[in-house]
Amino acid sequence: MKINITSVKFDGAIYPRGKPSTTIVEEYADALLAGNIFPPIILESGTNRLLDGYHRWKAHKRLVEQPELNGQGEQFSEIDADFHIIPEGIPPKLYAASLSSKHGHRLTSGETKDLAREICEANPDFAAQVIAEYVGRSRQTVDGYVSDIKGRRKEQQRAVIMRLDRLGWTQEEVAQVVGVTQGRIAQILLEMPELAKLIKSVLASGIPHLEVAERFNLPLQVVWAIDLDGRDDADRLDRLGIKVQPYDVWQFAKCHDLFGSQHPGRIPGELVAHVLYFFSQPGDVVMDPMAGSGTTPDVCLAMGRKCYAYDIDDRHGRNDIMTHNVALNGWHERVKKADLIFWDPPYFEKMDSLNIGEDGYIDGSISKLSRDEYLSFFETRLTEARAQVKKGARLAFLMSDWDDNTGKRQGVFIWDYADIIRRAGWHIVRHIQVPLSTQQVHPDIVNKFRKSRRLARLERYLLVCES
Repeated sequence: MKINITSVKFDGAIYPRGKPSTTIVEEYADALLAGNIFPPIILESGTNRLLDGYHRWKAHKRLVEQPELNGQGEQFSEIDADFHIIPEGIPPKLYAASLSSKHGHRLTSGETKDLAREICEANPDFAAQVIAEYVGRSRQTVDGYVSDIKGRRKEQQRAVIMRLDRLGWTQEEVAQVVGVTQGRIAQILLEMPELAKLIKSVLASGIPHLEVAERFNLPLQVVWAIDLDGRDDADRLDRLGIKVQPYDVWQFAKCHDLFGSQHPGRIPGELVAHVLYFFSQPGDVVMDPMAGSGTTPDVCLAMGRKCYAYDIDDRHGRNDIMTHNVALNGWHERVKKADLIFWDPPYFEKMDSLNIGEDGYIDGSISKLSRDEYLSFFETRLTEARAQVKKGARLAFLMSDWDDNTGKRQGVFIWDYADIIRRAGWHIVRHIQVPLSTQQVHPDIVNKFRKSRRLARLERYLLVCES
């Protein structure tokens, strides 16, 4: 059928060639003027996206827009077109390439290679055989194009499996995250002891942890976890450069580079390590319902604890942090397995117009709730947790005071949280001060508080409770 050239939609993202050829467009335009008839262009049904025939379409446009034809080019304003439905699961760009492979102006080897790699980078599990069939190349050729990508994908899968297995996830849970069969997970896990043994020997030769991680394409945290295998907690902390503070005031100058990454309200991994050292045992199951950038699972990995971590914010794309909103949906059923819940929730009114977005808090943060809603949230969830956890489970609850400097509202202080925790049925067994480092307070903010005669909040409290 005929279609006006202005109705054709060109999407460069699905154009399979490196770049169009102006020479071919000019040749086609001359041929059209000479009366030659070309095969129809091919458009996607429903969208009119151009799948094949770019140079023919551009030749028509060239003639319509050519002023020296004195309007005679208008006869080329319509073009013959066929409409195709792209098969389900086939990338539009790959389908467009298959159409090019069926006529004289085929894709070059370089264009075919770039396309195969692009598809495989976007979806490493996409079958090379299907790519080969659509681009008109042999399976062996396409395998050669993407072998390094496939290899890297296998290494990445192995790294995820190793991390989640060390955090105590079942093979079924790991399989769901990685997207392979449970049998494949079991097969890969059989290889782990030999790999760990090899990594230990390389580390023993004096090669730095970071270099080993890069060599084996593993996260640095996993390499450290392998290095720390078989050591007791005190030795692990010593190897990590964490000095144990055996008193009820814990002070940490900064966040340990190995644990977590930049995130609103990020806490030092040393704090979590101290909680694990004093209030858990190796092999215990730790749950973090608001894990942020992953400080808790990273520390658990180093300290030989199992861990289930959750958050509503998935910006970090971590496989060991599952998306779950405890505010809307309550506790995940895995809370029943927990020996320790480590809970560092967003503090009251910490979220404001200046720290929302890509680098700040996201919509849905409990920090945005009113005072009554905020405290009610904790009352509800702490009561639920107490009803679901096993006998003897512990809760480590990290919180900061909030006071209203306008005097118009009641503050929210640690004793308010302590009252809620007791009403929920928990027994508070320790009260530990964990002040913010003064290094984390910008000098401009210090001056602002000094001039306004206000006190900045540096204090935080850790309440350790038992069920």
